[in-house]
Formats: sequence, structure tokens, C-alpha cells
Amino acid sequence: MRALLPIAFLIAAAPVAAQRPTSDSARLVITQAGNPIGTEDFAFRSGTGGEGAALSFVATTAGGTDPLRVAVTTGQRRITVRVASRAGEAAREYPGGAQAVVADERVLSLYALLAHVDPGPVTVYGPPPGGRRTGTLEDGGTESPVGGAPPLRRLTLRSGEDIARVWLDDSGRLMRVEIPSRNLTAERVNRP
Repeated sequence: MRALLPIAFLIAAAPVAAQRPTSDSARLVITQAGNPIGTEDFAFRSGTGGEGAALSFVATTAGGTDPLRVAVTTGQRRITVRVASRAGEAAREYPGGAQAVVADERVLSLYALLAHVDPGPVTVYGPPPGGRRTGTLEDGGTESPVGGAPPLRRLTLRSGEDIARVWLDDSGRLMRVEIPSRNLTAERVNRP
């Protein structure tokens, strides 16, 4: 598919609050240095489960050599990630919690779930060799995009040298993701 920094699965088991959508679905177009390299379709919903507040997320990537289907479920105690590709299927579990972030280098649409993470310190779990590390989610306030579009809320996730910028609309829906170190952008194409 494409080589990205290990920072794309973003999950939290925080209760749904204002500015946190209970469901969303969209298509993202992924570009690198301005050139289209793939698309991602995603859908998620939040609600309650056996562990209290829960999120359920499914994304499918297209483009590149190995499309993926990713399913994520979260709860207060654990986060389960299932990845299916042509090579097979794998599953992982991570400790849950309101400020847990899980990272994988292949799916940018999971940044949609940042709307469910409060700004401040986060624990970032990544596939080997990344392991567990600390990070910070910063709220950059609102910005007005070019062309008179409505203002968007900007979040920045920092973990060591890794930086990801995310823009959400006033309903908390993912509109754009940028990974500056890789010159990657994911842009929503079916706006709400």
C-alpha cells in the first residue's frame, strides 16, 4: 500500500459528549506530494456495550498493492483491532481507557475517532517496534478554510517526532488529515 508513519489508529473509549458524533461515514482521498495514491471508506458508531461506552469502526482502503479492511471496537478496558488483507487476518488487543491511542501506518481514516479523545496527554500503542509511548493531543482552535467554507477545528497529535494534524467540522466529523513528514493528506470527498 503506502509507507506511512505509525500513527493512524486513533481510538478512545470516552463517553460521547457534545461535538462528538455518534456515527459517521465517508470516503477519503489520500494524496502524497499532491498525487492521488488511494482512497479509504470508513464508518463508525458509538454507543454502549458490555463495558459501558464503546465505539465500533470499520475502514476499507483501496489503491496500492494490498487493500485492507480494518475493524476496531473499543470499551473501557480494551481496544480490539482486526486487520484483513490478501495475506490473511490478524487481531490485536490493547488496554482501553479514555486517553488510549492505537497506531498503525496504513489507515488514515481512523483519525475520525480523535473527536472522542480529550486534548492532553495520551498513551500511544503501536505495532512493533513502536510499542508503547507517550504523546499529546493539542486543540488548535478553529480555522477558516480557503473559499469561504465553514470553520474547522484543528487537532494536532504529537508523539516524539511524529506529528499528525486533523481537522473536524462543527459536528466533530473528520474533514482532513495531514502527516507533514510524509507529505500525506487525506481529504473527505463526500462532505456532510
